[in-house]
Amino acid sequence: MTVVSTFGSALSQEQRARLSQIEQEFALSTDQLHTIVKHIRADLSLGLKSDNDSTLSMTPSFVHQRTQPLGTSLGMGIEATGRIRITRVNFADDSTISHTSTQVFIAPRKSTGEFFEFTAFCLREFIQTQGLEHEILPLGITIGVADGWLDLGGKNVMRRFYDTFLRGRLPVRLTSVTNGAVSRLVAARHGFKTVGVAASFNHGVEAASFEQMASVESLGQASEDLVAVDTEIGRFQSSALPLTQWDRRVDRESKNPGSRCLEKLVADRYLGEIVRNLITDLMDERLLFPKAACVETISTEYAFYTAYMAPIVEDRDHVGCILENEFGIATTEADRLVVQALCGIVAGRAALLAGAMLAALVKGRSAVALSGVLLDVNQKLRAEAVDTMHELLGDADVEVLLQNRGAEALGAAINAASF
Repeated sequence: MTVVSTFGSALSQEQRARLSQIEQEFALSTDQLHTIVKHIRADLSLGLKSDNDSTLSMTPSFVHQRTQPLGTSLGMGIEATGRIRITRVNFADDSTISHTSTQVFIAPRKSTGEFFEFTAFCLREFIQTQGLEHEILPLGITIGVADGWLDLGGKNVMRRFYDTFLRGRLPVRLTSVTNGAVSRLVAARHGFKTVGVAASFNHGVEAASFEQMASVESLGQASEDLVAVDTEIGRFQSSALPLTQWDRRVDRESKNPGSRCLEKLVADRYLGEIVRNLITDLMDERLLFPKAACVETISTEYAFYTAYMAPIVEDRDHVGCILENEFGIATTEADRLVVQALCGIVAGRAALLAGAMLAALVKGRSAVALSGVLLDVNQKLRAEAVDTMHELLGDADVEVLLQNRGAEALGAAINAASF
């Protein structure tokens, strides 16, 4: 059953026809999903080679499967939203976690140099609050800063953190700097030894997996030990990904046109913008909202947040509240039905693509860890993505672990205590 077919006679013939056309453009068949899975798997495999044309870099970390954290350590997670989350973790003699405590700081938008100093301020505050001034503790840092939010200095980032903390005479020993995907994988693996992949759906899309060192050619080692690899899955790009005119427009007007194709079809940062472009096009076609409606806010790029989509799909009454309170637009019953349908169409495709991505990542593995604000807020999308993954994998039995927010800081602390 299609989304449009559930609306009965509430919509005009023109509205029904246009929505049916849009729904067809966003539709994905099972054959298409299997093709996407095949292409992603091929790119993942190719990315492990030294000389390749893969869109995925498959960057190995220095994190191995055999982590045995002991004692007390600190983890600092720098999130894409600007939050700095610092976690203290105490490990028992068997490396299990006996105690954790966390404090969250909100980073103002600063220059790069000022930001490093701000992290030192946060760390000092946390150490004093926890009464840790007289210990020198291992510290791991994980970074998930969104593109364009802050440039932390590329390859020199660990050195800059080290120098900043040294100048501040902070009682820490910086052991590692990893990205959020790898740290979430470490956190998941620590609690569930069968987890081989961790994927997150936030403002961007990230995933990391454990791979045999011998299969990562850039390492030049024949060992069968596992190493954590950042897949850069959001960068996947292929003709197998069906792009609509609205996808191409969002890409063209983004800060990084022509890149991160899969991410722009699935991530929290872009789904609401795809819906907003659909809404404004139907407004131009006189199929949505009264002619005299106030459209200034809805015409602003990225004004329609992805967070609106879940309540809209769940309950049509939320459509009127959101459009009136956030955009100043009074709606008719037909308007609310159309906007609900558009949100359902875009979210439904995102769930299918997320499921295909997961199916490609978890092949041959028994468990995957999932996290991210998109899945937390839109539980229907999460359920459909997991169902799609299972359907595409066939008989394979894959366990799904849902990670709490802050897993990346926990993973950073586990890394720190393992060196």
